[in-house]
Amino acid sequence: MTFKPAAKLHSLLKRGSVAAATAMLLNSPASMAADEAIDSNIIEFTTYVRGTQGVVRCGLFDENGWLKKTLQSATANIYQGRAVCVFRKVRPGTFGISAFHDANNNGKIDLNFLGMPVEDYCASRNARGVFGPPSFEDAKFKYTGNRLRLAVSMK
Repeated sequence: MTFKPAAKLHSLLKRGSVAAATAMLLNSPASMAADEAIDSNIIEFTTYVRGTQGVVRCGLFDENGWLKKTLQSATANIYQGRAVCVFRKVRPGTFGISAFHDANNNGKIDLNFLGMPVEDYCASRNARGVFGPPSFEDAKFKYTGNRLRLAVSMK
């Protein structure tokens, strides 16, 4: 017996079963292929770090949440002067990444009495702010899917 999705969909809609028709569409090969494509979307963010203590904490941001609300966060161990934060299942779009070397592993970037970071930090495209954090405009990159590898140096 041949599967005829259009006929099955029409039959479900004709009987008023919108929920069943929606479920059928969501579980269709095209929908599953799109989900599988998203599953394989990975951004690897390599940071070159001066110290060996602690971890590197990274955040993936869009423009609206830049440095305030992460879309995803990642933590990476330091090995031979570098750490790789991996973001999985990333939808295509324009993003920025910010990271810091959490040398004392306290979960936050430590600041001095003037509010300046005392732990190294970085952003995608090696963006740096002059009198504050880097702007999204300087850090942004376009992600079209699949695997993307970025590398920056902590300062």
